[in-house]
Order: sequence, then C-alpha cells, then structure tokens
Amino acid sequence: MNRLGIAGALWLVAAGSSIAMTIIFRTVPAQIVVTTSVGVVAAILGVWLMARPNALTVSASNVVTVVWIVLYAVLTVQQADEIAAWATDVFLIAIGAVAGVAVYRAAARAKLGGAIS
Repeated sequence: MNRLGIAGALWLVAAGSSIAMTIIFRTVPAQIVVTTSVGVVAAILGVWLMARPNALTVSASNVVTVVWIVLYAVLTVQQADEIAAWATDVFLIAIGAVAGVAVYRAAARAKLGGAIS
C-alpha cells in the first residue's frame, strides 16, 4: 500500500474512533449529528484515498483536517469541565491531525516524484 493509502487508513481509524465515541459518550443531539456526519465524511475520504488518490482527494483531506480540528477544539472547550469528554476530544483532535498531516506529507512526496497530478 502506498503512503496515501496508509494515510487513508488513518482517516478510517479516525472516523471509526469518532463514530464510536459519539455512540458511546455523546448525549447532546446536535453534537451527535455533527460528529457522526464528520466521521462519515472522514470514512468516505479514507476509502477515497485508498482507492483513487489524486490532487482533489488531497485537497479534500486538507479541508476535512481543518474542520475536524476546529470541531473537536470547540467541543473540548465546551466540555472542559468533564475530564473524560475533554480527553476524548483531545484524542480525536490528535488522530485527525495525524491523518491530515500524513496525507499532506504523502502528497508532497508523491508530487516530488511525479506520481500525483
């Protein structure tokens, strides 16, 4: 599997973690809808990166990374008084950021090698 495929797998792990944490811990309906939606988008992105990586997929990953970090940062601030929720949100920020950086670096390396248009 190429580097973008591995990065796609990281997005799948992030999506699965997000959706699992939502099902297990979230109780606010708006949070459930938003975090589940972002998790589904991340899963689709992960599959897309594994199946057909291209420049559009990399750009989509950059956007999802920013949205992911902002969303979970807001949730971290909102739930700062609940240590378990806070820790979960910080973990999700980290895993999404790692996935996003992995895509960015893999794409940069592929462009240098001429493998991605």
